[in-house]
Amino acid sequence: MTDPELNVGLVRSYLARDPADNSLLLGKYTALQTSGSTGNPLPMVRDMHRNQIHTQLLLQRLMSPVPVGYYDHSKHKMAFIVHLSTSASSYGSYQKTKARHPGYEDNITAISILDSADEMVRKLNAFQPEILVAYPPSLVMLAEEKAKGNLDIGLGLIVSSAELLTEENYHRIHEVFGCPVLNNYCMTEGGEIAMTHNCPHLHINEDWVIIEPVDENRRPMKDSDEFSAGILVTDLSNFVQPIIRYYVGDSIRIRKEKFDCCPLPVMEIRGRSWESFSIGGKSFTTKGLEVKAKFCKGLCQYQFVQTSGNSMEVRGVTAAGYDKAKVLGGLAEMLEKFFADAGCENATVTFSEAPLLHNAKGGKTPMYKNCAGEEV
Repeated sequence: MTDPELNVGLVRSYLARDPADNSLLLGKYTALQTSGSTGNPLPMVRDMHRNQIHTQLLLQRLMSPVPVGYYDHSKHKMAFIVHLSTSASSYGSYQKTKARHPGYEDNITAISILDSADEMVRKLNAFQPEILVAYPPSLVMLAEEKAKGNLDIGLGLIVSSAELLTEENYHRIHEVFGCPVLNNYCMTEGGEIAMTHNCPHLHINEDWVIIEPVDENRRPMKDSDEFSAGILVTDLSNFVQPIIRYYVGDSIRIRKEKFDCCPLPVMEIRGRSWESFSIGGKSFTTKGLEVKAKFCKGLCQYQFVQTSGNSMEVRGVTAAGYDKAKVLGGLAEMLEKFFADAGCENATVTFSEAPLLHNAKGGKTPMYKNCAGEEV
C-alpha cells in the first residue's frame, strides 16, 4: 500500500466493522478482501480514482444495453444473492445501492448465498424483484427452479458477477427468464476485467486492465490457442494499492477472431467455477461451503467429498502447529449444523485426514467432488 497511514491491522479492523457502518477507511478509502479461493484472503484497499474508473466501466459498457430508467429503484425492485459480509465485494455493491436510494431501501434486498434453493425461492417469491444480481451457480440453480414452476417472478434484468458463467449457462438463463443477462468477470484484485456487451462473450477491458495468460512456470503465452495455467493481472487505476502482474490461477485463452458485438478482445475462461449439489433432499451451491471453510483458522486448503445423497466428507491441509483432526472436525461440525438449520436433518458431515482427491484429467484438486456410490 502506498499510503504510510495504512497498515494491515488497520485494514483488517475496518473489514471487521459492523455491517451497518458505511464509513470510509481513513475517511477516503473503501476496503474489502478476496474470498481466498486463490490462496490466503488478501485485504484490498481502493481509492476513489479506482472506484470511479471501474464504476464507469460497469455503467458505460456492461450496462449500456439497459435503459437508464430501469435503475430507478423507486419503481423497480432489486435483489442481491451474495455473501452477507462487509468484506465481500458484492455485498459492498448492495450496500452502496441502498445508500444511493434513500427512502426506497425496502425495494432493495439481499439474500444469503448460504441459503438452500428452497429458501431462496421462498424469499424471491415473497419479494418479487425485477432485477436480480447473483453468482452464476445461484442463477443456474434458480433457472431450473423457474423451469419447474417453483420460482414465480418476472425479471427484466439479470446481472451475473465474479465467477464463471459459461456460454451454455448464459443461453439457458436467458431462455428461461427471457430478459437481458449481464455477465461481469471481475475480482477483488483486478476489478472489472472482462464483461459482456449485450452478448454472451466476455470482452477484456484492455484499455484499463492488462491480462497475461501464463504457462505452469508463469511465463507469458504469446498468441496461443491453448488454455493457460493461470494469468498475471495488472491494474494501475488504483493508486493506493496498485496491482502489478498479480498471479491468479484462472485458466483462460484469448480468442483471436473479431466479434461484431464489440472491438475489444474476447476471453474464454474455465476457472473459478462453483457447482450446485444436493444433500438431504435440498439444493445448495459450493460457494456456500467455501464461505464456511474460509473462516476456519489454520485451514490452508479444503475439499468437500460427497459420499452419498445424505453424507459429505471434509478433507484438507492445515497450517503448521494446528491439530488437523480438530480443525477438520470443527468444520465438519459447523457444516452439519448448517445443513440441519436448512432443514436437512438427515445430512451427516464427517472428516478424513486422508489426502485430497484429484481429478483424473489434469491432476487438479477440485474444491468439491461427488463420489456418491464410489470408494473414497
